This record gives sequence, structure tokens and C-alpha cells, in this order.
Amino acid sequence: MKYIAIMSDKQMDRLDALTSKMVKETPQETPSINFSKNVMDTIYALETEKELKKNQPLISKKIWFLFVAIIIAATLFLIESTPIVSNGYLSNFNLSKYTNSLSLDMDFGFTVSNITVYGFIFLAIMVSVQIGYIKNYYNRQYN
Repeated sequence: MKYIAIMSDKQMDRLDALTSKMVKETPQETPSINFSKNVMDTIYALETEKELKKNQPLISKKIWFLFVAIIIAATLFLIESTPIVSNGYLSNFNLSKYTNSLSLDMDFGFTVSNITVYGFIFLAIMVSVQIGYIKNYYNRQYN
């Protein structure tokens, strides 16, 4: 149910008088002399603040290249130092022409299983795919 308040003429006149009195007593506000300049200065300050907050990557390109180079070097080292069983997937690839020039002739006295080599190769592939995907995602979102 809706309730409608009905005011009498006497109450309406009192309300009009009160409203008129309040409007007359309220001082009229005028902007200061430098109002436009103050507004423009504020806008300029906000714009320069935005320019200062340009998005910069957390990790620079040099660090990314170093990271990728370390992953590639570790992968090549694992492939070179691990004897590959003849029934594995990597036995089909002859990498000796690529790794002979990289051979350091160091023997650290440990061996790595084939599963570790496969895992490391898979990790290198997935990291490179994810870096590209995340970079494109953020470029599209912020540009």
C-alpha cells in the first residue's frame, strides 16, 4: 500500500515561506578569480602523473635473454652429458654436429636420467610458450 501525504494549504504556505527564506539567506557562491587556472593546473598535474606512471616491465629484456640463454645452455649440457638409451625418443636425433663445437670436455661425475632430460626440454618449451602468451596478453590489455 502506498501512503500519500496530503498537505493542507496552510502547511504548503509554511513550506514555501521556509524554502524562500533559506534560498534568500544562502549566499551566492561565485568561483574565485583563478578558478579556470586552478582547474587547468590540476588537470595538468594529473596528466604528468600519468606520464610518470607508464608501465615498465618488472624484468628487463636483458634479464629475459639471460634467463633463456641459461635454460638453453642447461638443456644442451644435459643432452650432451646424458647417455641416451637407444629406445628413447631422443635417440632418433643426431645432435653431435651441433654439440661437438660446444663440448667442454668436463665430467662432473654425475648422470641424469632420460626422464629428467625430457622434463627439462619440456620445461624449456613451456616457459618459452608461456612468456610469449603472457607478454601478448598484457600488451593487448594495456594498449
